[in-house]
Amino acid sequence: MSPASASCTLAVFGLVMVGALLGCTEDPTETGRSSIAEVSASDDAVNGHLGRVHLVLQPRPDEIEPEPQLQIHARFVEYHGVSEDFVRARTNLPLPVWDQLVVGQCIASEKLLPIATAPRASGQRELSLVDAGDLRILLGSRELVAPLALVPDILPWLSGVEYAHVDDRIPRLAVEPDGTSPILVSVDGSPDGGLEAFSASVAVPVPLVLDTATVANDRLTIDWRPPGHNPQTIVLRLQAFTPGEDGVREPTGEEVTCLVSDTGRADLALGPLAGAGLGAEAELLRVSASRFDTLRINAGSFGNVDVFVELRAQKTLPLL
Repeated sequence: MSPASASCTLAVFGLVMVGALLGCTEDPTETGRSSIAEVSASDDAVNGHLGRVHLVLQPRPDEIEPEPQLQIHARFVEYHGVSEDFVRARTNLPLPVWDQLVVGQCIASEKLLPIATAPRASGQRELSLVDAGDLRILLGSRELVAPLALVPDILPWLSGVEYAHVDDRIPRLAVEPDGTSPILVSVDGSPDGGLEAFSASVAVPVPLVLDTATVANDRLTIDWRPPGHNPQTIVLRLQAFTPGEDGVREPTGEEVTCLVSDTGRADLALGPLAGAGLGAEAELLRVSASRFDTLRINAGSFGNVDVFVELRAQKTLPLL
Protein backbone atom coordinates (compact mmCIF):
# COMPACT_ATOMS: atom_id res chain seq x y z
CA MET A 1 0.00 0.00 0.00
CA SER A 2 1.35 3.43 -0.88
CA PRO A 3 2.31 5.84 1.95
CA ALA A 4 0.12 8.45 0.35
CA SER A 5 -2.87 6.44 1.52
CA ALA A 6 -2.19 7.67 5.06
CA SER A 7 -4.64 10.42 4.22
CA CYS A 8 -7.47 7.95 3.67
CA THR A 9 -9.89 7.44 6.53
CA LEU A 10 -9.14 4.41 8.71
CA ALA A 11 -6.30 3.32 6.44
CA VAL A 12 -3.75 1.23 8.29
CA PHE A 13 -0.44 0.55 6.69
CA GLY A 14 3.20 0.05 7.52
CA LEU A 15 5.39 2.72 6.08
CA VAL A 16 8.39 0.81 5.08
CA MET A 17 10.13 1.28 1.68
CA VAL A 18 9.04 0.60 -2.02
CA GLY A 19 11.33 -0.26 -5.09
CA ALA A 20 14.95 -1.17 -5.51
CA LEU A 21 18.23 0.74 -5.50
CA LEU A 22 17.28 4.41 -5.46
CA GLY A 23 19.03 7.74 -5.86
CA CYS A 24 17.95 11.20 -4.81
CA THR A 25 16.18 13.34 -7.37
CA GLU A 26 18.26 15.68 -9.51
CA ASP A 27 17.27 18.68 -7.39
CA PRO A 28 16.71 17.68 -3.74
CA THR A 29 15.25 21.07 -2.93
CA GLU A 30 12.21 20.31 -5.08
CA THR A 31 9.70 18.07 -3.37
CA GLY A 32 7.68 16.95 -6.36
CA ARG A 33 4.68 18.20 -4.37
CA SER A 34 3.55 21.69 -3.49
CA SER A 35 3.35 21.23 0.29
CA ILE A 36 6.81 22.55 1.20
CA ALA A 37 6.77 25.49 -1.20
CA GLU A 38 3.35 26.56 -0.02
CA VAL A 39 3.88 25.98 3.68
CA SER A 40 5.05 29.54 4.30
CA ALA A 41 3.13 31.21 1.50
CA SER A 42 -0.43 30.54 2.61
CA ASP A 43 -1.75 32.95 5.23
CA ASP A 44 -5.49 32.57 4.65
CA ALA A 45 -7.24 32.57 8.01
CA VAL A 46 -9.41 29.48 8.51
CA ASN A 47 -11.04 27.46 11.26
CA GLY A 48 -10.22 23.82 11.83
CA HIS A 49 -8.77 20.99 13.88
CA LEU A 50 -5.55 18.97 13.88
CA GLY A 51 -4.96 15.86 15.97
CA ARG A 52 -2.03 13.49 16.24
CA VAL A 53 -0.84 10.73 18.58
CA HIS A 54 2.76 9.77 17.84
CA LEU A 55 4.61 6.87 19.48
CA VAL A 56 8.34 6.40 18.84
CA LEU A 57 10.02 3.15 19.85
CA GLN A 58 13.80 2.82 19.62
CA PRO A 59 14.93 -0.51 21.09
CA ARG A 60 18.68 0.14 20.59
CA PRO A 61 19.77 3.70 21.48
CA ASP A 62 22.53 5.31 19.43
CA GLU A 63 26.02 5.49 20.99
CA ILE A 64 26.67 9.16 20.17
CA GLU A 65 23.25 10.65 21.00
CA PRO A 66 21.20 8.09 22.93
CA GLU A 67 17.47 8.78 23.02
CA PRO A 68 14.75 7.28 25.21
CA GLN A 69 13.52 3.90 24.01
CA LEU A 70 9.91 5.08 24.20
CA GLN A 71 8.48 8.51 23.39
CA ILE A 72 4.79 9.45 23.32
CA HIS A 73 3.58 12.82 22.07
CA ALA A 74 0.00 13.88 21.37
CA ARG A 75 -1.68 17.17 20.50
CA PHE A 76 -5.30 17.93 19.69
CA VAL A 77 -5.59 21.42 18.23
CA GLU A 78 -8.58 23.67 17.61
CA TYR A 79 -7.96 26.93 15.79
CA HIS A 80 -9.84 29.98 14.51
CA GLY A 81 -8.68 32.91 12.41
CA VAL A 82 -5.21 31.55 11.56
CA SER A 83 -3.88 29.39 8.74
CA GLU A 84 -3.26 25.67 8.96
CA ASP A 85 0.40 26.27 8.06
CA PHE A 86 0.79 28.64 11.00
CA VAL A 87 -0.88 26.13 13.31
CA ARG A 88 1.35 23.25 12.16
CA ALA A 89 4.43 25.39 12.79
CA ARG A 90 3.34 26.61 16.22
CA THR A 91 2.24 23.17 17.45
CA ASN A 92 5.07 21.17 15.84
CA LEU A 93 2.72 19.11 13.69
CA PRO A 94 4.37 19.12 10.25
CA LEU A 95 2.95 17.08 7.42
CA PRO A 96 4.42 13.57 7.50
CA VAL A 97 7.45 12.94 5.31
CA TRP A 98 5.53 10.64 2.97
CA ASP A 99 3.12 13.48 2.19
CA GLN A 100 5.99 15.83 1.31
CA LEU A 101 8.51 13.69 -0.57
CA VAL A 102 8.37 11.18 -3.39
CA VAL A 103 10.17 7.84 -3.15
CA GLY A 104 13.89 8.25 -3.75
CA GLN A 105 13.93 11.93 -2.80
CA CYS A 106 16.22 13.58 -0.23
CA ILE A 107 16.02 17.06 1.26
CA ALA A 108 17.44 19.04 4.18
CA SER A 109 15.37 18.04 7.20
CA GLU A 110 14.68 21.64 8.20
CA LYS A 111 12.88 22.22 4.91
CA LEU A 112 10.24 19.69 5.96
CA LEU A 113 9.23 21.91 8.86
CA PRO A 114 6.53 24.56 8.36
CA ILE A 115 7.38 28.22 8.80
CA ALA A 116 5.35 30.17 11.35
CA THR A 117 4.60 33.29 9.30
CA ALA A 118 2.87 35.96 11.36
CA PRO A 119 -0.92 35.87 10.99
CA ARG A 120 -2.81 38.88 9.73
CA ALA A 121 -3.48 41.48 12.39
CA SER A 122 -7.19 41.83 11.67
CA GLY A 123 -9.85 39.44 12.95
CA GLN A 124 -10.23 37.32 16.05
CA ARG A 125 -7.66 34.56 16.53
CA GLU A 126 -7.60 31.52 18.76
CA LEU A 127 -5.34 28.48 18.95
CA SER A 128 -6.20 25.94 21.65
CA LEU A 129 -4.62 22.60 22.46
CA VAL A 130 -7.57 20.58 23.71
CA ASP A 131 -7.67 18.46 26.86
CA ALA A 132 -8.93 15.16 25.44
CA GLY A 133 -9.15 13.36 28.77
CA ASP A 134 -6.88 10.44 29.60
CA LEU A 135 -4.64 9.17 26.82
CA ARG A 136 -3.89 5.49 27.45
CA ILE A 137 -1.35 3.35 25.61
CA LEU A 138 -1.47 -0.43 26.08
CA LEU A 139 1.96 -1.92 25.31
CA GLY A 140 1.87 -5.66 25.86
CA SER A 141 0.63 -6.12 29.43
CA ARG A 142 1.57 -2.60 30.53
CA GLU A 143 -0.78 0.36 30.32
CA LEU A 144 0.66 3.86 30.25
CA VAL A 145 -1.31 7.04 30.88
CA ALA A 146 0.43 9.92 29.15
CA PRO A 147 0.66 12.97 31.45
CA LEU A 148 -0.58 16.40 30.47
CA ALA A 149 1.67 19.47 30.25
CA LEU A 150 0.60 23.10 29.98
CA VAL A 151 1.58 24.91 26.82
CA PRO A 152 3.52 28.14 27.57
CA ASP A 153 1.22 31.12 27.02
CA ILE A 154 3.60 33.05 24.80
CA LEU A 155 0.63 34.55 22.97
CA PRO A 156 -2.60 35.76 24.61
CA TRP A 157 -4.68 33.69 22.18
CA LEU A 158 -2.62 30.45 22.41
CA SER A 159 -3.36 28.12 25.31
CA GLY A 160 -4.02 24.54 26.29
CA VAL A 161 -2.28 21.26 27.06
CA GLU A 162 -0.28 18.58 25.30
CA TYR A 163 0.57 14.97 26.15
CA ALA A 164 4.16 13.79 26.57
CA HIS A 165 5.82 10.72 28.04
CA VAL A 166 9.35 9.31 27.74
CA ASP A 167 10.78 6.08 29.10
CA ASP A 168 14.25 4.57 28.95
CA ARG A 169 12.83 1.07 28.64
CA ILE A 170 10.23 -0.45 26.32
CA PRO A 171 7.83 -2.96 27.89
CA ARG A 172 7.92 -6.48 26.49
CA LEU A 173 5.49 -6.67 23.59
CA ALA A 174 3.42 -9.57 22.31
CA VAL A 175 4.57 -10.53 18.82
CA GLU A 176 2.09 -11.59 16.14
CA PRO A 177 2.93 -14.32 13.55
CA ASP A 178 3.72 -11.63 10.96
CA GLY A 179 6.37 -10.15 13.27
CA THR A 180 4.39 -7.07 14.31
CA SER A 181 3.24 -6.20 17.82
CA PRO A 182 -0.20 -4.65 18.43
CA ILE A 183 -0.56 -1.47 20.48
CA LEU A 184 -3.88 -0.12 21.72
CA VAL A 185 -4.32 3.65 21.87
CA SER A 186 -7.41 5.07 23.59
CA VAL A 187 -8.61 8.58 24.42
CA ASP A 188 -11.42 9.40 26.87
CA GLY A 189 -12.57 12.44 24.91
CA SER A 190 -12.85 16.13 25.78
CA PRO A 191 -15.20 17.21 28.60
CA ASP A 192 -17.39 19.22 26.20
CA GLY A 193 -17.79 16.26 23.85
CA GLY A 194 -16.22 18.09 20.91
CA LEU A 195 -13.54 15.42 20.67
CA GLU A 196 -15.23 12.07 21.08
CA ALA A 197 -13.65 9.10 22.81
CA PHE A 198 -11.91 6.65 20.51
CA SER A 199 -9.80 3.53 20.57
CA ALA A 200 -7.36 2.40 17.89
CA SER A 201 -5.23 -0.70 17.41
CA VAL A 202 -1.98 -0.13 15.55
CA ALA A 203 1.05 -2.36 15.08
CA VAL A 204 4.71 -1.85 15.87
CA PRO A 205 6.47 -2.48 12.55
CA VAL A 206 9.05 -5.25 12.22
CA PRO A 207 12.36 -4.15 13.83
CA LEU A 208 15.41 -3.63 11.63
CA VAL A 209 19.18 -3.58 12.08
CA LEU A 210 21.43 -1.08 10.31
CA ASP A 211 24.52 -2.79 8.87
CA THR A 212 26.81 -0.63 6.74
CA ALA A 213 27.22 2.73 5.05
CA THR A 214 29.54 2.72 2.03
CA VAL A 215 30.76 5.46 -0.31
CA ALA A 216 31.93 4.41 -3.77
CA ASN A 217 31.63 5.79 -7.29
CA ASP A 218 29.99 8.99 -6.04
CA ARG A 219 27.18 7.07 -4.37
CA LEU A 220 26.21 6.38 -0.76
CA THR A 221 24.89 2.89 -0.09
CA ILE A 222 23.15 2.04 3.19
CA ASP A 223 22.25 -1.55 4.07
CA TRP A 224 19.80 -2.86 6.69
CA ARG A 225 17.96 -6.06 7.47
CA PRO A 226 15.44 -7.49 7.16
CA PRO A 227 13.84 -5.76 4.16
CA GLY A 228 10.24 -4.66 4.55
CA HIS A 229 7.21 -6.63 3.48
CA ASN A 230 5.60 -5.66 0.18
CA PRO A 231 6.61 -2.54 -1.77
CA GLN A 232 6.54 0.01 1.05
CA THR A 233 8.75 2.85 2.25
CA ILE A 234 11.06 3.85 5.07
CA VAL A 235 12.28 7.26 6.23
CA LEU A 236 16.05 7.76 6.51
CA ARG A 237 17.60 10.69 8.40
CA LEU A 238 21.31 11.19 7.79
CA GLN A 239 23.78 13.29 9.84
CA ALA A 240 27.54 13.29 9.21
CA PHE A 241 30.09 13.50 12.06
CA THR A 242 33.83 14.18 12.24
CA PRO A 243 36.20 13.55 15.17
CA GLY A 244 36.78 16.73 17.14
CA GLU A 245 39.10 17.70 19.97
CA ASP A 246 39.65 15.11 22.70
CA GLY A 247 37.95 12.52 20.54
CA VAL A 248 34.57 14.27 20.71
CA ARG A 249 32.54 13.71 17.56
CA GLU A 250 31.14 16.87 16.04
CA PRO A 251 28.26 17.07 13.55
CA THR A 252 29.18 18.46 10.16
CA GLY A 253 26.80 19.73 7.51
CA GLU A 254 23.03 19.49 7.76
CA GLU A 255 20.75 16.59 8.60
CA VAL A 256 19.14 15.22 5.44
CA THR A 257 15.89 13.24 5.22
CA CYS A 258 15.18 10.70 2.48
CA LEU A 259 12.11 8.64 1.61
CA VAL A 260 13.30 5.35 0.12
CA SER A 261 12.09 1.86 -0.68
CA ASP A 262 12.28 -0.73 2.09
CA THR A 263 14.29 -3.26 0.12
CA GLY A 264 17.16 -3.61 2.59
CA ARG A 265 19.37 -1.20 0.65
CA ALA A 266 19.32 2.47 -0.34
CA ASP A 267 21.65 3.57 -3.13
CA LEU A 268 21.84 7.38 -3.15
CA ALA A 269 23.76 9.75 -5.41
CA LEU A 270 26.23 11.86 -3.40
CA GLY A 271 25.75 15.00 -5.50
CA PRO A 272 22.14 15.68 -4.48
CA LEU A 273 22.91 14.67 -0.89
CA ALA A 274 25.75 17.19 -0.68
CA GLY A 275 23.49 19.76 -2.34
CA ALA A 276 20.96 19.17 0.42
CA GLY A 277 23.66 19.87 3.02
CA LEU A 278 25.03 16.44 4.00
CA GLY A 279 28.72 16.45 4.98
CA ALA A 280 29.60 13.72 2.51
CA GLU A 281 33.36 13.92 3.24
CA ALA A 282 32.94 13.03 6.92
CA GLU A 283 34.25 9.84 8.52
CA LEU A 284 31.06 8.87 10.34
CA LEU A 285 27.40 8.84 9.39
CA ARG A 286 24.54 8.60 11.87
CA VAL A 287 21.68 6.83 10.16
CA SER A 288 18.19 6.90 11.60
CA ALA A 289 15.77 4.56 9.84
CA SER A 290 12.06 4.65 10.68
CA ARG A 291 9.26 2.30 9.76
CA PHE A 292 5.70 3.44 10.45
CA ASP A 293 2.24 2.07 10.96
CA THR A 294 -0.50 4.69 10.76
CA LEU A 295 -4.22 4.99 11.26
CA ARG A 296 -6.67 7.85 10.81
CA ILE A 297 -9.58 7.98 13.27
CA ASN A 298 -12.73 10.09 13.13
CA ALA A 299 -13.25 11.73 16.54
CA GLY A 300 -16.72 13.17 15.99
CA SER A 301 -17.16 16.88 15.36
CA PHE A 302 -13.44 17.40 16.06
CA GLY A 303 -12.66 15.58 12.82
CA ASN A 304 -9.76 13.26 12.06
CA VAL A 305 -6.95 12.25 14.39
CA ASP A 306 -3.80 10.58 13.04
CA VAL A 307 -2.17 7.81 15.07
CA PHE A 308 1.47 7.09 14.17
CA VAL A 309 3.62 4.26 15.53
CA GLU A 310 7.27 4.71 14.55
CA LEU A 311 9.85 1.96 14.97
CA ARG A 312 13.23 3.66 14.79
CA ALA A 313 16.68 2.14 14.37
CA GLN A 314 19.57 4.55 14.84
CA LYS A 315 23.27 3.83 14.53
CA THR A 316 26.45 5.74 13.79
CA LEU A 317 28.34 3.92 11.06
CA PRO A 318 31.85 4.44 9.67
CA LEU A 319 31.81 5.55 6.05
CA LEU A 320 33.68 2.73 4.34
